[in-house]
Amino acid sequence: MTTTTTTTLTADATALHARLTTLQKTHPLSILNLAEPLLEATTNTSQINPQTIAHDFSTSTASNNNAATAPEPNAAALTPSSLTLDLQHYRDLFSKLRFSYLEQVTKEKYLRSIVGDPPLLVTPKDNAALEAKLKVMKEELQAKKAETDALVVALEDAARALAVKYESGRAGIEVVGTLPTKVEQLQREVEALREEVAQKQNALAGTSDSATSSPSNAVNPRYLQSTDATRAALADQTQRISQIDKEIADLERRLPSKIRECERAERELEDLDRRKEEVTRQAKEVQRIREEGGRDFVGERGRWLRAQEGVLKGVLGVEA
Repeated sequence: MTTTTTTTLTADATALHARLTTLQKTHPLSILNLAEPLLEATTNTSQINPQTIAHDFSTSTASNNNAATAPEPNAAALTPSSLTLDLQHYRDLFSKLRFSYLEQVTKEKYLRSIVGDPPLLVTPKDNAALEAKLKVMKEELQAKKAETDALVVALEDAARALAVKYESGRAGIEVVGTLPTKVEQLQREVEALREEVAQKQNALAGTSDSATSSPSNAVNPRYLQSTDATRAALADQTQRISQIDKEIADLERRLPSKIRECERAERELEDLDRRKEEVTRQAKEVQRIREEGGRDFVGERGRWLRAQEGVLKGVLGVEA
């Protein structure tokens, strides 16, 4: 990488970072503006004394009739799950208030219809017509509610996908902002490595010159090879290592059978050793008997067995 290329990359990264930062400032996300009150509440609460928060909250609770059902203000609880719980809590409260409102309005209308002059009289036909109208209105309201719920779900999915893209984009902008510094650092490392390589090449050249004058300080000629020669030598060495590995694997596969053959040969050798010892013992015994002038029972038994063999062959007509 040359200096010109490095300078070009640094300038491109700086320009890209500036363009992305400007784009982010000129086109902010609306959801971020909506989240600013929560973020400010989180920041302010983290900077305020917890005792002061507890005192203020207890004071406001004492002045609020419905404080027993209200959630406690805790900045640390401003998470998606806690916000979902708060939303469900407010929905339940709204349902209760709506029921109370409908009950109060119904009572008020009923009392006004009774005490009015003249009193308001409603026939069963009017009630039936009103019920039919209310049924149609309820069906339209349910359809609109289903459509609204589907739209809310779609907006939530889009918001989550947008949040992921926004976070990845912000992380990319941070990476782009750090690129110039990293490129400069890498350029310094490259220059340092080049200087180190040049010093080593000069040292090797001086060593080779001194080696020609003094054979005792001879340098391994492989250190003076070119890159292509070094790669060829490395490939040759790798091939030989692979061949040796194959031979070792073949020997390892043949090793169990060889071990079994050795064990079988050892067992046969032990049998032969036992027979040798037995024959040697018998020969010594015969020699001892002969030296003592006793009868050679083994020789006599052998002669008798040979005579019996001749008799059997004669009887059976078997030629010797």
